[in-house]
Amino acid sequence: MLPSMLRIAVLLALALIYAAFDMFNNRNVPNYFVYASVIIAAVITLTYPLHTVYVSALVAIVIFALGYMIYRKGFLGAGDVFEFVAISLVLPIQPAPILADVSQFGLPFIFSVFVTTGYASLIGIVIYYLFVARRSPMEKDFRIERQRISSAAVLLISYIIMLAFVYMAFRITIAALVLVLLIAVPSALVIVYERKINMRMVAMVYPAELEEGDMIATNLMKRSEIRYFKSKANGFGRLATNSLISEIKGIKRRLPVYRNAVPLAFFVLVGVVVSLIVGNVLLLIVTL
Repeated sequence: MLPSMLRIAVLLALALIYAAFDMFNNRNVPNYFVYASVIIAAVITLTYPLHTVYVSALVAIVIFALGYMIYRKGFLGAGDVFEFVAISLVLPIQPAPILADVSQFGLPFIFSVFVTTGYASLIGIVIYYLFVARRSPMEKDFRIERQRISSAAVLLISYIIMLAFVYMAFRITIAALVLVLLIAVPSALVIVYERKINMRMVAMVYPAELEEGDMIATNLMKRSEIRYFKSKANGFGRLATNSLISEIKGIKRRLPVYRNAVPLAFFVLVGVVVSLIVGNVLLLIVTL
């Protein structure tokens, strides 16, 4: 069997390379690396005891199936799906955290990565798109809807009620309360400024400039525009496939495409590192 430190080194190397490609290669992870990463991860999973190999294979299959469905809906890139599969194969079970003395109950490591990745990306997206990213020309007509403010207020009130209940039941510390608030506040901001954030993520491109795997911001398109493109291609939706591109590439109308989205692989790298150091963040919050 491989030493655990070697497995962790491979895991960190794969996550780092994915992040580097995502950040410095126009969010494009080459197919050769995607397939190589899964092959390497599969070889490593075979070095575990037999019962762990079964668990690892099952978790990877579930991750791939769910990820593929999300990819087909246009909410996740294909490279992201394969990265999650590779991570689950390299480290199927959450190991004991390096710093936190918290039982992980034998949960899948990828579950911890999902939680921390979501946590980090939520905070990162709010900071970047509201305070760093350049304004989009589409923002000139942006108005905050009262319904969104109401929804954000309901969310914050719900968090406060939940925190009060959890505090009375588990007597969690101030540090745990702060961690939860770091989820609640960005979540409320995303609800209020969702449209503005989406506008700053997109670039307007002609159909001929689309690439396979591009995500079209149909949520920013008018219904009349969506109807027009659907009349030209029955499969028109969020995901730009080769068949869709070939059907609409001659159209001279621009489409909003998520070309300026923050690289998810960077937040996955953060999720991997944090999960190795403190374990599952949800368990950490409960036990702080």
